[in-house]
Amino acid sequence: MITTYHLANADGAHFSPHAWRTTMALAHKGLEHESRGVAFTEIGTICDGERKIVPTIEDGEQVLSDSWAIALHLEDSVTSGRSLFGGEKGKAHALFINNWASFGLQPLLLQIMILELFERLQDRDKAYFRESREKRFGRSLEDHAALADEAKQRLPAMLAPLSMTLNSQAWLGGDVPSYADYIALGAFQWVRTSSSFDLPGFAGEKVADWHAAMLDLHDGLARTNT
Repeated sequence: MITTYHLANADGAHFSPHAWRTTMALAHKGLEHESRGVAFTEIGTICDGERKIVPTIEDGEQVLSDSWAIALHLEDSVTSGRSLFGGEKGKAHALFINNWASFGLQPLLLQIMILELFERLQDRDKAYFRESREKRFGRSLEDHAALADEAKQRLPAMLAPLSMTLNSQAWLGGDVPSYADYIALGAFQWVRTSSSFDLPGFAGEKVADWHAAMLDLHDGLARTNT
């Protein structure tokens, strides 16, 4: 059985956007797995002791980190279940969504919710998170959070590709959900489990309807938070 490792906050909630991509991809492929939540400060102790990020999976003798690499592995190695991409064109489409979410949408969302996310972390993670993020941003968490109003002003334009696409089709994958949908959902799950910000409501009716449908997939898997 595949073992997956994801970040867990103080409430035990599964909050990493990238790990949610992997969780949904496994369900899409019909693969049973054991899910283990870890703290930021425990990542270096999992598997072979050389991991720096999650999600990480153990699949037999293979250990893989990074949600995109894991998705490619699942698509290429697991012939049962539905395709995550629906072919090479779908893979190219999903890569764009992967980069849009990781380097566009998610940094903006973090400005909005960083202090709430910080408060919900396990106590053992708080010093690490503050030090690492303040080094990355070049400012305190509080100063980063002060950009929240500006981020909310920019958010509609960032969400426009998602909402405009969903105006003409039910899923980012077209007629059926694909890995592109799971990438976008990961960002929404990050906000849902880490803050009080109503991202689906902010994004508008079409996105809210898509989000509700995503939460219902795979027997409501994304509603469990764990």
